[in-house]
Amino acid sequence: MHSNPSADLQNLLGNPQFVAWAKGGRPEDDGLWMQWAAGHQERQDTISTAKEIVNAMDFPVNQLTDEHISDRVALALRTAKRIEKEQEARPTHALGNIHFSNWNIAATAIILLGLGLALFGIYTRGYLNTRAETSFAKAASANEFAEIVNKSLAVKYVRLSDGSAIVLQKNSSVRFPKHFKKTQREVFLTGEAFFEVTKNPEQPFFVYANELIAKVHGTSFSIKAGENDSNVIVAVKTGKVSVFTKNDAKASQYQKDKNLEALLLTPNQQATFERSQLKLTRLPLRSPTLLNIPIENQAFNYIETPVRDVFEALEKAYGIRIDFNKDTMAHCSITATLGDEPLENKLKWICTILEAEYAVNEDKVTIKGNPCN
Repeated sequence: MHSNPSADLQNLLGNPQFVAWAKGGRPEDDGLWMQWAAGHQERQDTISTAKEIVNAMDFPVNQLTDEHISDRVALALRTAKRIEKEQEARPTHALGNIHFSNWNIAATAIILLGLGLALFGIYTRGYLNTRAETSFAKAASANEFAEIVNKSLAVKYVRLSDGSAIVLQKNSSVRFPKHFKKTQREVFLTGEAFFEVTKNPEQPFFVYANELIAKVHGTSFSIKAGENDSNVIVAVKTGKVSVFTKNDAKASQYQKDKNLEALLLTPNQQATFERSQLKLTRLPLRSPTLLNIPIENQAFNYIETPVRDVFEALEKAYGIRIDFNKDTMAHCSITATLGDEPLENKLKWICTILEAEYAVNEDKVTIKGNPCN
């Protein structure tokens, strides 16, 4: 059987059962992985590579600092490059026809966007929560709110203090605290918007849209809630969203209890609240398209894709301008699945892969990188 090392590596690093085994936590699975690789030199090499990368990314939870996370990401990057050099010196049968510069970019992307996203979930619950507490303490007395109104653009990018992203439709507005409370995150929407919420089960995210409230922990979804609309609609692209009305008898319980769910929506489901009838219903959808904007249909899956194409897709999806040196980075490409992570997380992983730097200034992103061989 033909084996694709890059795809196999991606599957292994994205498999929690394999990651637990690679870290020594599931010795009972020894036979499972030996059987999977039996008779396939490529798979045996891929397992060795994956185990080394998993352990390069491992670290004690009490060392969740920004510097330590950066060090570990850099270590994983160096590990992948060292593996590449070692593989280049081996006989060609080990990795067949895979071109190493492409394999290395793919492997690096997988490290950061597979293990990296798992790492970011821990990081969000820990380090970002600590930062949010500090920031909120400073701003609590002022109780500062920000309000963004999109009067003229097709879509407008809005970044929240926790890294969550909002793609705001034309003639819509959103109001939110400049710094969220440590117990919950609240956003007030008038009009239409697409949300990508940073995952944090300990800090539920609420969107207040007319009479409807959406409660999420980390997911992507659209809301249509114009002031004069007869219905308020929520459509889920990924993850889960729990919806209820402000007048629901259990509304306060839904807000206080992190684990209590109301009407639950899963991918490709929609909830409609009929304002005149005070009626809330759920129904399946063929697709999560509600606002007819690009980001609702984009999967952000890339295979050896030139970075200029990746950046163009991000510009279109988020309504933000991305400036980068097209001549310097002309030969750079990535293989990655970016998923439903907010824009800034996508930029973080892309730039780490490319050993580049980025800065966000309202509706503009500036990226500085080095040439790719």
